This record gives sequence, C-alpha cells and structure tokens, in this order.
Amino acid sequence: MTYRAALPGLIALPGVYRPQADTLLLADALAREPLRPGAQVVEIGTGTGAIALRAAARGAEVTAVDVAWPAVLAARLNGWRRRLRLRVLHGDFAARTRGRRFDLVLANPPYVPG
Repeated sequence: MTYRAALPGLIALPGVYRPQADTLLLADALAREPLRPGAQVVEIGTGTGAIALRAAARGAEVTAVDVAWPAVLAARLNGWRRRLRLRVLHGDFAARTRGRRFDLVLANPPYVPG
C-alpha cells in the first residue's frame, strides 16, 4: 500500500516534509498500538499532521507540535479537511507542552534533504 492510499489528499505546503514510506511504517505501527479513546497523544514535529491524524481518527486527544509555521498551518488544514480534532501548536515541544503528561509520544523527524 502506498502512503497516498493510506491518507489521500494531504496538504503539504512548500517547505513542509512530505510523508514518505517511513510515515506509512509509523502509521502501521500506530495501528497495532493499543490506544484507548481519549488517550493523550503528542506528535513532535508533526509536519503535515499525517500521524497525528491517524491517532485522532482512533479517538485520541492529540496535540501536534512543530517549529515551522507552514507545518502548523498544513496540519491544521489537514485536520479541518478530515473533520478530526487536532490541537496544533507552534514552537519548541518541551516549552509548548511543559507540565502535561501523555500516554503516547510520536515523532518521525525528517532525516533526508528536503
């Protein structure tokens, strides 16, 4: 299965890392993870919000964080288009989530040249 088949129609603004095969690998791992409805989930470096959207679709309360404004906007747009609730924050993960606890922490940082 290609990533596009898994989450078709994702908006990826210029400068935002486009999901690749590794994103699908993480999405598949998330699908096998026990995740109760209402679980507190955070995605660090959300990019398009692809993985955060997967968690939200399973009923989790998702906070997505990114340091890039285009990524924050893309994740918000993708959540809105799918009618999935995401709390998308701009800035440093540690500063933006200080004092909060999460049941699951997700991250798929870009590791290839853009």
